[in-house]
Amino acid sequence: MIDDRIAERRASVRDDHRRSRLRRTGWALGLLVLLGALVAVERSALVALEEVTVAGVERLEPEEVIAAADLEVGTSTLRLGLRAASDRVEELPLVREASARRIDPLTVLLEVEERRPELVVAGGGERRYLDRDGVGIDDVGPGEEPASSWPVIELASEPPVPGQRVDDDAALANAHAVWRGLSGSLRAETVRYRAAGPDELTLELASGVEVRFGRAERVDEKVRALGAVLEDIGDTPVEKIDVRAPSAPVVIGR
Repeated sequence: MIDDRIAERRASVRDDHRRSRLRRTGWALGLLVLLGALVAVERSALVALEEVTVAGVERLEPEEVIAAADLEVGTSTLRLGLRAASDRVEELPLVREASARRIDPLTVLLEVEERRPELVVAGGGERRYLDRDGVGIDDVGPGEEPASSWPVIELASEPPVPGQRVDDDAALANAHAVWRGLSGSLRAETVRYRAAGPDELTLELASGVEVRFGRAERVDEKVRALGAVLEDIGDTPVEKIDVRAPSAPVVIGR
């Protein structure tokens, strides 16, 4: 009886091992079938890129954005490299930010935020647009009149080419920093920034008053000093105001 029970136990263990091997074999075969199916789908026309669309462009042509993204039609949308495509689009001078995403298995959408012109930079017979980040955008076309709300920065040199930053020109960088540092009302009142050098910046107000501002340092103090002077003089004719030393502003009458 003892021998029979031992034999039965051994047979049960063998059966358990056999069933375990069958389960493992089944799982392995199932995984291979699944991987094969995924590879087949990934290489099939079911997920091949058919269309690239563009949203958010006004100054740019959609074709320019699509060409920059360099997403080849027919490539599997499962391995497109959308982050790299976005980076390539952001290399366009007019693009501030870009993103790429699949909107269905066969279509990719490129969403673009263009750089918006907020200033005009003039110098050397050239005029170009500049955005708030200090990046050159493109030329002001012949006969094209920029919006009256865009002030002009006048340089002794040529303005930055599209894609170039203001940091490459110390006088322009100083003027741009002052423009960004001005309060809303004073910024709106300033129509021209004459940047003769990194230390020489003169603002021209809509009233015709010239303000010697100097370097883009202690901007808040200079703005407060200028505001106080303008409030004090009221309608008194004034030609120039010097706030380079904000604690002792100088006023020159007409």
